[in-house]
Amino acid sequence: MSRKSNRTVAAFSYELPKRKDYSVFSSSRNLRALNALAVANAVFEIEKATRDKPIGKALLAAYGSKNPRTDFPGLDSLIHDLLVFVLADDIEIGFRRKKFKADSREEPSVFEPVENLCLFSGGVDSYAGLLTAKRTLGAVEGIFCAHSDQSKMIHIVRHIQEATLANIGVTLRKLNVPSIGARGYAQLRGFLYMVSAAAWMHVLQAHRLIVTECGPTMYQPSFSPLDSITMTTHPVVVRFSKYVIEVLLGREIEILLPFENLTKAEVMAISPEKDGLRLTHSCISQRFGKHDGTCYGCVIRRLAALASGVEDVTYDRNPIEDEAANDGNLFSLLAYCYDILTNYQGMESYEIETVEAYGKRDLFQRFALDNFAALHRLVSGGYRVQSSIQRMYASLTAKIGTGVLETRIVELAGGGFVPAL
Repeated sequence: MSRKSNRTVAAFSYELPKRKDYSVFSSSRNLRALNALAVANAVFEIEKATRDKPIGKALLAAYGSKNPRTDFPGLDSLIHDLLVFVLADDIEIGFRRKKFKADSREEPSVFEPVENLCLFSGGVDSYAGLLTAKRTLGAVEGIFCAHSDQSKMIHIVRHIQEATLANIGVTLRKLNVPSIGARGYAQLRGFLYMVSAAAWMHVLQAHRLIVTECGPTMYQPSFSPLDSITMTTHPVVVRFSKYVIEVLLGREIEILLPFENLTKAEVMAISPEKDGLRLTHSCISQRFGKHDGTCYGCVIRRLAALASGVEDVTYDRNPIEDEAANDGNLFSLLAYCYDILTNYQGMESYEIETVEAYGKRDLFQRFALDNFAALHRLVSGGYRVQSSIQRMYASLTAKIGTGVLETRIVELAGGGFVPAL
């Protein structure tokens, strides 16, 4: 169903900006890569444009083809259906032929083929995922999509590259992508990253793209009827991204999801080079390069680090102990996890429909145990826990005991979790 109202709908058009760093994709043999960038950026820009006004039709650039519709069979329908699913917007998609001349006189470089590419964001999952892929698969390169208004994040990723990745022989390729914008949450970031990475998949002849989001984020449920959840790596978005990439590249590819069935605490527990986790960034306030401590990303990271016994970053606020800190995200998460462990059958349909649809009950039970195991570490260690969280912890342990939480801590310390690689 469309969100469009009776307001006048706008037309949208997009073509790639002339950038020197796109020159590697602009030769006749790499136009498939250029079109992957164009489609990825355009779809992301469509989402941003819909925040201001309804979009009725979008015209996307197709480079190097006399008849772009024959080069992109069904691509317009795929993008249309993706936008309906993610944005609930009914937008007609079309293509028009464009020529592209990069701002460079250099001949395109020739690269050694690489079988595996791994998306890298500078967060916990992508750090552990890239290093795990390197250890398991051998030859792998990282792809970092850099938003023009995320300078702090670009600096953080550069530091990780210099301090850790370069030392283990991992190449990290940077792709410049559009600004993320200050208003609203960009639900099509995942599509942008995956389809942009297809440009390097073409140039490097890669067959696999590794997306390392942990399971509870991929299958994030709603904590309340009006809860806004991330769909960045929702399985449907991943599936659409794969279809679009295969049309654009003209061949089949694999998208591997090594942490799809692992919790964040399990990911941290098996991460190689754990010291490097302190360099990563998880806060929603990426513009500032600090961890606020109260956003959902900070909350689940802090609890995962506590449960797994991994040294973590410094946070500005601590809602676990500070009653003056904003504890909305923490309390909503713990209340949800409490019900997962004590009242699963009585939970509302909106809370568990995604969990049930994809058969992830066991994953979310482990996730819930992780979060309360983190509190158990604090309480048993004599650390301060604010009163409302203390009461929830006491109520849970009165029902299930502390032994199951202690067992979970031992399991995490053992690190015997296997990624799907």
